[in-house]
Amino acid sequence: MERLNRYIMGSNASIFQRIDPTTNVEVFLPTNEEEIKEAITYAREKNLPITTKGGGSGMSGACTGGIREKVIISTLRLKHIYELNFGKGYAIVGPGLTPDEFNERIQKEQPNWKFFVSPSSRDVATLGGMMSTDGGGNDAWLAGTMVDSILSVELIDINNNKIIIERTGDDLSKSKVTCEDKELEKQLIDKGFSLLDVAGSHGVLGFISKLKVMIKPMPEAGKESYAVIHANNLDNFGKIIYGLIEHDVPLTYGETIVEARHPDISGPTNPPMFILKYPTEYEEKVQSICNNIDNVDFASVDLEEFERMAEIRVKMAKRNPPEGFQMALFEGYGIYGENLLRFEEIITTINASLMKHTFTPFIKFGHAPSVYYEYDKKIKGIIMHSREKRPENLTPKVVFDGIVGCVETCEQLGITPKPEHKWPFQKTTEKHKRLIELTDVLGKQFNPFLLESSLEELAELVL
Repeated sequence: MERLNRYIMGSNASIFQRIDPTTNVEVFLPTNEEEIKEAITYAREKNLPITTKGGGSGMSGACTGGIREKVIISTLRLKHIYELNFGKGYAIVGPGLTPDEFNERIQKEQPNWKFFVSPSSRDVATLGGMMSTDGGGNDAWLAGTMVDSILSVELIDINNNKIIIERTGDDLSKSKVTCEDKELEKQLIDKGFSLLDVAGSHGVLGFISKLKVMIKPMPEAGKESYAVIHANNLDNFGKIIYGLIEHDVPLTYGETIVEARHPDISGPTNPPMFILKYPTEYEEKVQSICNNIDNVDFASVDLEEFERMAEIRVKMAKRNPPEGFQMALFEGYGIYGENLLRFEEIITTINASLMKHTFTPFIKFGHAPSVYYEYDKKIKGIIMHSREKRPENLTPKVVFDGIVGCVETCEQLGITPKPEHKWPFQKTTEKHKRLIELTDVLGKQFNPFLLESSLEELAELVL
């Protein structure tokens, strides 16, 4: 049972799935702060790194800890809801709670209230893990990512100091920091430690023990309109996204099919195309955006047609090619800014990289417009997911070389690798440099694999 526990706690949803349970020296499932501190003390005294583990639904592989001896601290028993305050619109919760569990509890007390960050893995993903990856959902255009719904985070460092990072206003790069160790508090304040630092840090700064999050009433349903939009080429497709962002259209549903190499998908959808829902008062604005772009076909549709197209879009992620099987080699790309205006070049370059590494492009789809953070910058663009045809002679080396090719292509094009789950292994990013700077203060015992791993070490994790 102990070996099985070590194996299960080492698993994750990413491509990095090789697990050696013997390297998980000890697995802790604390239920309260005292037990969290006991687990941290054990790791500190044994001089073992700590990997914090939530639901394991992230696609980056950051929660594996690599094939290194380590201690795993799971949040899965830290599901407490300490306070629900509908009057002030917040809740204080444990890091192991999932969005579905949280919203079920909220709506038992106030049926028209909810927590608005809703990733597709909301039945598995934990709130602590979502903060660690700064996850979002297909409603991120309106709801933002996890950090946008955070009021404060309680962090426990390697010396069991409790650090509280609180929102002070709309600028998330500025936070109030308090700590039991006043010398450490001063160091963190001098470094400008903020909620944006914790967001997307993949557990390298400490153990998230509590979160104070926003809860809100659901907006009253107004009159909504539906549209299906087709572009005759990918550059015009990118221009539509650019226009929707520029005019800040409050889409309540914005999904795209970029390409589909399957007749059952491409036939009824004719990509590149959009499936949109928005307040009826914006109908004229959306039409105007489309009318100002050559060879774009805007069509208002009824609810039945909208739901039919949305169902095709949702189900396509699990479709296999007419021959063979699909796989998600790299999961996603973030395209934004002026790059939206050269969409054809970007897709052509991505596909060339995939084919160079023997992966045949199959389907691409995504949320657009959407938002995510790159270090301290809020990015507006498309979060595009990708599926490829699985090569017949697939080996771990073929997979890993393909992944490295995807990252290099993103760097070449100036686009974001894995914008939803983040790609934490690039050592040239501002976020990586910032985490190194902060771990110089907080200690380097939490998930050092993420900041230190070599390509060779990553390659060992691919099955």
